[in-house]
Amino acid sequence: MRNLAKLLGQMFLGLRFRLLLLIVLTCTPLIILTLNRAGEDRRRAILSWRQRAARLMQSASHEEEKLMGQTRQLLIAMAESGSVRSGNRRNSKKLVDELYATYPRYANLGVITTNGEILASAAPVISKSPARDREFYQRVMDTAGFVIGDFPAQPFSVRPAVNFGYPVFDRTGQAGSAVFAALDLSWFNRFGSELPPDLPKGATWTEISRDGTILARNPVPKDWVGRQFPDPNLLKTIVTSREGATEEMDASGVPTFYTYAPMQNQLVSQETFAILETPKEILFASADRSLARNLGWLAAAAALAITLGWVGSNFLIVRPVKALVHSSTRLAMGDLSTRTGLRHGRDELGRLTLAFDLMAQALEQRELERNRASHKLQALSHRLVEVQETERRSIARELHDEIGQSLTVAELNLHAALENSSQAALTHRLEESIEAVGKVLEQVQDLSLNLRPSMLDDLGLESALRWYTNRQASLTGLRSRFRADALEKRIDPIIETECFRVAQEALTNVVRHSRAREVAVELRRRDGHLHLSVKDDGVGFDVSKLREKAVRGASLGLLSMEERAALTGGGLEYLSSPGHGTEVHAWFPIKWRAEDS
Repeated sequence: MRNLAKLLGQMFLGLRFRLLLLIVLTCTPLIILTLNRAGEDRRRAILSWRQRAARLMQSASHEEEKLMGQTRQLLIAMAESGSVRSGNRRNSKKLVDELYATYPRYANLGVITTNGEILASAAPVISKSPARDREFYQRVMDTAGFVIGDFPAQPFSVRPAVNFGYPVFDRTGQAGSAVFAALDLSWFNRFGSELPPDLPKGATWTEISRDGTILARNPVPKDWVGRQFPDPNLLKTIVTSREGATEEMDASGVPTFYTYAPMQNQLVSQETFAILETPKEILFASADRSLARNLGWLAAAAALAITLGWVGSNFLIVRPVKALVHSSTRLAMGDLSTRTGLRHGRDELGRLTLAFDLMAQALEQRELERNRASHKLQALSHRLVEVQETERRSIARELHDEIGQSLTVAELNLHAALENSSQAALTHRLEESIEAVGKVLEQVQDLSLNLRPSMLDDLGLESALRWYTNRQASLTGLRSRFRADALEKRIDPIIETECFRVAQEALTNVVRHSRAREVAVELRRRDGHLHLSVKDDGVGFDVSKLREKAVRGASLGLLSMEERAALTGGGLEYLSSPGHGTEVHAWFPIKWRAEDS
């Protein structure tokens, strides 16, 4: 899981992802522009839709005027026919039947007498309000011209209709009867000839009265005319705001746009409203197709750009950067011979790779120079150590052999003189001289051992360390423990010397500073190295603070031990803290004496 998270982190934070993200961000303005254009297309669709609604209203008004003119001409023609003017029932019936068959949009055609009697009717008349019939007839007589009845009215038809009347004049010019026509509102849909071509596909035109009665509807008018408008909330909005557009859910739950406005209708006495409704999906079909097409092309272009960016970035950017990262990693790990292997072009990456290769070359050259100086220094250090130890060995032997022997002879002579002396004063002086010579002889022996114990040269490192540990413990009263792994051969003299000197310095520090009660010295062979450990139970110290003092020159012993271990190709560490004792741990490569190899 952790590896997966790491992989995803590298993927989403990598240079290639950032480049692809830059491409996507570059496409963002195009996406915004495309969406903005889609919004403009929708706004234009709404504006065009409202303009079309206005044209439909104009066409509806023209259709109404045309229909009323045709109805007026029809009634005038009926009123002026001889059979109607003569009051001939049979001939009048024949006339209205023929006209009724010719004009199917009318629910009924007929003739009515002055007393309200139906002289002729193309369809059965079932009137539930005789008074209302007489009122309509009286209006025709009083007007003596073309009259439009109230809506809704059913004096001459069982279906929703609007009644028209015209008086019939006799030869004397008196109105003795009237002709009427009941216009079937299911046929009066305002879409007889001019409106259907202008009606949007999937749209519905509805005309309603103020009280919500549907006067006209297209399509399927027969199923709607005369009914109540099905959405009372929308009706309230229309009546209240009178003109505008709104988006609502229709009865089927489909998002639908409605535009509405009041209109003048001579067929209805109350105010009417025209409503044009269309599903949102249909209204914005063209805009949505354009948006889908533009987004498709944009997606294709973005996919192509991302693909080209993915492939191109690998060759142009990612591979050079990876080569730089790989080379930088190798350089950080110490491989100064590393180079990018890339062409040094004039572009930014070319100049960067050139700068990196020049830097690596300069570092390699400096490292070679430093290494050469460090062989030289190491050789000089080895030589100095050899010279120093040779001089120590020479001085120690001279102290032991020459001065020690001379002091021993002087001590023997003084003892001989003391035995032959008979004077008390001379005897006292000889005893003091013998004591002084003995002290000097002891100091010379200690000095000789400290300079270079002959045991180190004669018996080897293990014996010398064991002897020196026990000697220091016996001189200071420490409890000591010494453990060593057996070495089948003698170690290289330089390593023996440096290991012994580190142990000597560490034991000296234990005696001088640690206030310890016990000290343990171990010499172990592990992993191709010789490990020296000097551990005490003393007061301990803060390693970092003491190292700072050593750097400033206050404690050269710590630095000298580190330098001696490093001189042989080994190392040294201090493990200590206040109150918890100290351990000096040094390690040296195992190299055998040349004569034993």
